[in-house]
Amino acid sequence: MRFSVLFKILVFIVLMNSFAFSEQLVYKSGDSIDGKLVELFENYIVFDTSLGRIFAIIDQVKFVIFNFSIQPEDGFVSLSGKKIRGYVTDINGNYIIIKTNFGKMRLVRTNDIDYLSFERVEFQSLPVLDALNIDLSLSNIYTVFLSSGDVFTGQKLSSDDKYIIISDNQGNEIYIEKVFVENLYIPISNANGYELLILKNGRRLYGKVTKVDENDLEVSGEWGKLKVKLSEVVFTTYKPGYEKLQTSSEVIYDKDGVASMVVKTPLKVNNKEVKVIKVYPQEIVDPRTGVTFVFIPGGTFKMGADTSWGKVEEDELPARNVYISGFYISKYPITVKQYLDFLRAGKSSKVLSGKNITPVTIDFLGSKFTVGYTANKSFYDFPITNINWISAKAYCDWAGYKLPTEAQWEKAARGTDGRIYPWGNGKATKFNDGKKEYSVKAFEDVDVSPYGVVNMFGYPIEYCMDYYSKDAYKNLPNENPINTSGTLVVGRVGAIANRITDRVPVSPSEARSDFTFRVVVEADSIFSVINKPMDNKLMGVTWFVVNDKVKSTYGVKADGLYVAYVEEGSPAQIAGLKVGDVITSIDQKSIKNPDDVTKIVANKKINDEITVTVNRAGQMVNIKLKLGVWKF
Repeated sequence: MRFSVLFKILVFIVLMNSFAFSEQLVYKSGDSIDGKLVELFENYIVFDTSLGRIFAIIDQVKFVIFNFSIQPEDGFVSLSGKKIRGYVTDINGNYIIIKTNFGKMRLVRTNDIDYLSFERVEFQSLPVLDALNIDLSLSNIYTVFLSSGDVFTGQKLSSDDKYIIISDNQGNEIYIEKVFVENLYIPISNANGYELLILKNGRRLYGKVTKVDENDLEVSGEWGKLKVKLSEVVFTTYKPGYEKLQTSSEVIYDKDGVASMVVKTPLKVNNKEVKVIKVYPQEIVDPRTGVTFVFIPGGTFKMGADTSWGKVEEDELPARNVYISGFYISKYPITVKQYLDFLRAGKSSKVLSGKNITPVTIDFLGSKFTVGYTANKSFYDFPITNINWISAKAYCDWAGYKLPTEAQWEKAARGTDGRIYPWGNGKATKFNDGKKEYSVKAFEDVDVSPYGVVNMFGYPIEYCMDYYSKDAYKNLPNENPINTSGTLVVGRVGAIANRITDRVPVSPSEARSDFTFRVVVEADSIFSVINKPMDNKLMGVTWFVVNDKVKSTYGVKADGLYVAYVEEGSPAQIAGLKVGDVITSIDQKSIKNPDDVTKIVANKKINDEITVTVNRAGQMVNIKLKLGVWKF
């Protein structure tokens, strides 16, 4: 009998210890307790422990941890190692409801859960899309791509007016607002009777098509339904009454706009079998910076000087065939205006302001402060000069560009036929001789390369990415060569030696009034680069903490940050912030010093909107400001 009682006690202890360590509730204070999550009410969490049931006030709870090998993170829940921004809002029987930044999730309580956050957080806004694309997949699962870059998969799909609902075999359901869905991939095995429509804006829709009237079609599927105007359709596999739109049912489009065509016999051009055809626009303007890019096709060209030209320098030899991958190069050198935009919006501080750009200084409480930059508009179209290689590279880093390699620069300047000048082999008649300043477009009818790149022969000299080596052409490879080490860098121009192959060594830190630069982007990266937000200053405002001296000197009565300068084109100027305003709060959180602002915007990103409350001459004014969005 004693053994039986002792055995029962031991079993009870083992079971209780096993039970106690199954889950862990973590308080905001840092304290924790082991047990099991039972239920969630409006204001408290029910949690069973080895010592009995506790009722934890929800505002005091941070996490419930299920998998102790994964470190929880504020504002996230984790499923099988995948972090999702969200927090628990309800527990209904065996289901846990999660509020997310893209919608909500209804999770079955399973071993898939690593940890749950109970701390209610303000979500960052996701990019809102005009319309989702519906595509087919050879996979047997549904895949949803969000505008945030997140990806969710499942075996089942449904929808309502607001949500795309994707679920798995365990019964977990993810509700994603349609405005955040970029692409939805449907298993081709579940797409019986589906047709493809491609609209003028590039949108792709797979679904069942029915004719509404002479002007409209309706497309439907598990994802919902949509009415489409026939005038917006540029391609469809739906034939009844619309044969005139039929281009080729053999063309298949993927989510990146790449078209594949099935051919019965090999396609040949000039007796070479074509396996891949890529289409590149000849010119592209980056909407962020205003830089116009010209396409330089990949292939082999003759690089280096020809000894038949007469006297050439040893560092230009030997002439050789070099292969360069396709790229885009700026049609003109970077202008004063384009560089001015960088100085105003970029975060880099260790750069030179250059010629024709003047720092803006203010006098605040008797001290001088440099707060911004300005330039006379008559200089806007001149090439930026009097900067160094380091500053040119900083501009590139800001915008996502690169300086051209020597090989890229030379191919862009002279093409593939070994010419001595950008325009051919005839003597130069008119080019920038460096004796005065000109607009970057001044010589676009005379100093033009075979690809339409302007002013590569004439001054100013242009920085390249390469470090200088006298023997570079003898030692570097013949495919995409670049010299990445040394103490000097290379500048390129034709006007000094009267040939386009001349090389000019210079210190990367030396500011030269006869140097400028242009920029390049790899061909296959051009669209991702020009569509990527730049790392801009978030507000573009100079402020000082309000103290007694500020109050007495400037007649300020409120506490906060005194606005002493607003940069032209900045988010602050666009929003309507003015000199003399006192910032008292952001998103209803009190502001006393710059650190308060840093904490509020730390988890925000470019294009997020904040509400800035200012005291303007005694009146409280709320201002909506989009972070990092500048007007150039």
